[in-house]
Amino acid sequence: MKRTIFTILSAIVLMSACGGHTINTGSNFDPQDTVVVPEGLTGEDSIAYIENMIVKSPISATDLLRLAEVHTVQDRLFHCYEEAGCPVYDPYSREDHQTERRDSAAMSLANQLIRMAELVNLNGDANDKLQWAVAVNAAIDSFHVAVPSLPIGSVISDISRVVSKFSNDTQSELNFIAYVDGTVDYYRTIEAYRQWLSEVPSNLKSLMQNEYVAWHNFNEARFAFWRDVSYNQEWYSMKPMEIEGYNENLSANRRAELEEERSIILEGKPYFQKGKTVASSQWEKWITDHSVPEDIEYLRNEFWKDRIPSDSIVNNRVNTLKSTFSQWMEARKAIAKALPQEQSKWYDNMTLDIFCRLVGKLNNIIPLEEL
Repeated sequence: MKRTIFTILSAIVLMSACGGHTINTGSNFDPQDTVVVPEGLTGEDSIAYIENMIVKSPISATDLLRLAEVHTVQDRLFHCYEEAGCPVYDPYSREDHQTERRDSAAMSLANQLIRMAELVNLNGDANDKLQWAVAVNAAIDSFHVAVPSLPIGSVISDISRVVSKFSNDTQSELNFIAYVDGTVDYYRTIEAYRQWLSEVPSNLKSLMQNEYVAWHNFNEARFAFWRDVSYNQEWYSMKPMEIEGYNENLSANRRAELEEERSIILEGKPYFQKGKTVASSQWEKWITDHSVPEDIEYLRNEFWKDRIPSDSIVNNRVNTLKSTFSQWMEARKAIAKALPQEQSKWYDNMTLDIFCRLVGKLNNIIPLEEL
């Protein structure tokens, strides 16, 4: 079997399949490292393979930015955007869109956001996600230098505009746009956490860091549980788009909770419990009720039993969900214990409402409904 061996030097330059752009992957990588690229992986795929092999946790924002030049979004949506005035044909309007400098800058930002997110998702942990947010902030600053007319607070939203502008609205493109939007929203949540961790009183920093890590792990487990168990509709073409919508809702809800928690701790703002106390048995019941795919009868009737998740997958996702949730609740209890009496009570009230919302008993105060 023919394979290509790349030696990764500290300043190796790789050529992209997209117009021959050079990509500097170097910073502190061992010059003796070698990566064997499997047969069949060429162009962008081979570069991505090499990146994933050489990026290890902990990941720095600097390294992420140096590795984020592969044109993922450009390849999946349209064929050219590098130069202002490049025509892009829209078969629905039958017009040629013209790329503008702002479009090019927004697509470059989208490329960096997605590539860095993929690298961290494959190789990183909760703390690496914070470095990802720092790297995205640097990319946003670069965009603002290129397009100073757009307010800095609106830059990240420009990604959604430009990927939609050049989409032909096929289902695969809509799914990918949803993935981009979900990643943007997740960045907003990680950045909100990063800002909060920089503001929290020094006596709570380590406890709040533990809470962030525990939330991150639970969030990952909850999303995996819904993707692989509750909503296992592999036959459904809109599944990726709906999953990302769910992911966006998770992010929006957590940001709203963080605002409440910030007000409790920094401003001494009272928080009164809005939902009824949820028993642990209700959490167990929620998990049991959602431990089969929504379309299980359809799968059985259509003789697609092989698409029903195996017991081993279900057990793995359930056990991970339970353990990460328990760790998150323990981390929150530790914070409440360290707070003054009144603030402790208000923070506990917030935790009780989070629990209540998770099992669907408190829908009226969430910014977006979760599925």
